[in-house]
Amino acid sequence: MHLSDSQIEEYDRSGYLLFPGLLDQEEAQLLKATAPVLCARPGPEIVREKDTNGIRLAYGGHEVCEPFKRLSTLPRLLNPVRQLLREGAYIHQSRLNPKEGFSGGAWNWHQDFGTWHREDGMPEPHCVMTAIFLDDSTAVNGPLLVLPGSQHHGIVNTVTREDATGYTVMQIDPPVVSDFANRNGIVPLMGPAGTVAFIHCNLVHGSSNNVSPWPRSIMYFNYNAVSNAPTGGNGRAWYHNNQDHTPLELGDDDGLYALTRAAE
Repeated sequence: MHLSDSQIEEYDRSGYLLFPGLLDQEEAQLLKATAPVLCARPGPEIVREKDTNGIRLAYGGHEVCEPFKRLSTLPRLLNPVRQLLREGAYIHQSRLNPKEGFSGGAWNWHQDFGTWHREDGMPEPHCVMTAIFLDDSTAVNGPLLVLPGSQHHGIVNTVTREDATGYTVMQIDPPVVSDFANRNGIVPLMGPAGTVAFIHCNLVHGSSNNVSPWPRSIMYFNYNAVSNAPTGGNGRAWYHNNQDHTPLELGDDDGLYALTRAAE
């Protein structure tokens, strides 16, 4: 996959690109079937919802699970990331947000770079959040919401620090969100399982809780430019702040198919 000049311009303008069905159903089903393996681990990289026993986050999937490791280097993902960053990339952080039916909690409006800059010492917002939909994302199951163009305003400093067990979010104050929304609206990122979104790390985003019966799982690979590796921070764990900054090499674009065929 190779992004056109107009697609790169759209990303630079709006802060995101959405590709429904970039992975086909066979690939999406393999990843969906593998997700429980990530969530079954007993370590601190598994974060539960505050009010239920459901899984809120499962970190580090690209390090511990072969299908997600192969996914992270698929040319369909890594080539566009390299184009958007204009250089090589490594994974600063990966995380699965299962957003389970009836229990998947909301995410307040925030910028991911706001946390990485403050907590890890990431110098610049030169990182691409790549969201891979493992389920259909619809209007009713808590889709990811973005504020187009909000990345142009830089890091937002009027925030409230939300510390929870296992993660930190810098919640953006409502007047700032209202200002961004009134300028360019709010866009839900929706599509079938296998859809992929490339999102600027300073784009303001969030989601509501999932009150539907249907899950809305998204796997996030947060690709950072090699030249933008964090220089300090609070010494967070490997699954929050990866210390291996070696640029990723392209994998086999049929790598997931090989796993499904081997299981037959």
